[in-house]
Amino acid sequence: MLSLVLLIAAAPAAAPNTAAIDRSRSAFVACLKQAATAAKAPEVTADSFAGYARSHCAAQQTALVEAMVAFDVRNGASRKSAVEGADMAVDDYLETAKNNWAARLSN
Repeated sequence: MLSLVLLIAAAPAAAPNTAAIDRSRSAFVACLKQAATAAKAPEVTADSFAGYARSHCAAQQTALVEAMVAFDVRNGASRKSAVEGADMAVDDYLETAKNNWAARLSN
């Protein structure tokens, strides 16, 4: 009985924390917004915006990928699978930013 109580009490401490992912995601999204503000048309076209944003936000992107991979690996995912998932998430953020930039250019 006592061991069950100790196990339940320790569970929240052992549970993976998403705060690092949340902070990294917020920083990456904020950087993408800053990149959109800093980008100048016509030098940065809709097609080149993702590359521009990727270079502008490289540090934030790396931090986000590392946080997501660490979280997934702690939860039992293989490193390869965790990296692929994090890369897909980053690609989605970049695609959204690119589409927003394209819409801004068309207005």
